[in-house]
Amino acid sequence: MLKSFRRHRFNEEKYEPFSLQKQNNMSRQKHSLPSRAFLAVLVFLCAGKTQAQNLVNDGSFENGDGTFCGIMGANDFGNNLNDWTSPTQGTPQLFFTNVNSDCWNAQPTSTYPGPIGIKGSQLPMDGESMAGIYAYTIPDFNQRHYIQSPLSSPLIPGQAYKIGFYASLADFMEFGSNGLGAHLSEGWIAANSDGVLPATPQVVSEEVLSDYIRWTLISDTLIADAAYDHITIGNFQTDAATVLEANPAATGAVSTYGAFYFIDGVFVEPVTISGIESPAAPDVWEIQPSSAGLTITPEHAGKRFTVALFGMDGRLIHELEGMNQIDIPWSVWRSSCGLVRIQDDSRQLSKRICLPR
Repeated sequence: MLKSFRRHRFNEEKYEPFSLQKQNNMSRQKHSLPSRAFLAVLVFLCAGKTQAQNLVNDGSFENGDGTFCGIMGANDFGNNLNDWTSPTQGTPQLFFTNVNSDCWNAQPTSTYPGPIGIKGSQLPMDGESMAGIYAYTIPDFNQRHYIQSPLSSPLIPGQAYKIGFYASLADFMEFGSNGLGAHLSEGWIAANSDGVLPATPQVVSEEVLSDYIRWTLISDTLIADAAYDHITIGNFQTDAATVLEANPAATGAVSTYGAFYFIDGVFVEPVTISGIESPAAPDVWEIQPSSAGLTITPEHAGKRFTVALFGMDGRLIHELEGMNQIDIPWSVWRSSCGLVRIQDDSRQLSKRICLPR
């Protein structure tokens, strides 16, 4: 398992498909999700990327033949890529911008006449290729697609990593779903079926991914507790546990049932960490408990700072921002103790606080 050291966020960094080169067309939203990982030690760690060393050998699905035209069968996905494979009998797909437009898998526009319906229209996040997987097909069939790749080197236990990928709902599909996630494992995981893999993803979207225009980033920053050396992407939930939303752009064409997603930009990157029970700048903020709650007062008012309260399980409970006094009532606490992190643009203080008896 991996240990999450900050609130699991469903980070939506969305890009207009025809504006990947236009920096000003990027919009960003963030939605909070409960974490699916654990915090075994009470710490808050500030994560910052190092020289973005991506341990995923081919996160943009470029290293392969790149000429496949059509609908892939059971072994075609792995046969057409150097670093990726399908760990089950499912049939993930590859889409290219550099194949003939009459190919079923041509993007962003295919002139394929049928009979199988086109999934949708999208430009890759990077390069000329992207993968495509079913997160949900027909009710109670529990059919899934998964894609899997070895990492360039195993994770180092105790080291923090940012893990994630981008997904975009194929335009013409019947539904959007939740449940897309990334599972890190020691060695391959596989099944001789096209059903749900019995694994728990360390990074997962618990909200429905409904955007069929832009790319959505699903990521988290985690601490490795084992030498994981493989990443698998897919929906690891059963049909019964998967939440669906109708897609308003659905066409009803043949084979556009269920929820199908384009996948690109997969990454596992080491990050630097700091701020464990930090004794730094103890006089910058005064922390004063009272019968009503916790009061944080800066030494010098007028400089913006934030206060975040984390529970024993590592989940963010409460977060406030201000320039003068900030109060956190005891009523928002979910356990007897928690971690309070205070920071401004240059300093940070993390301190374990327990409710008064």
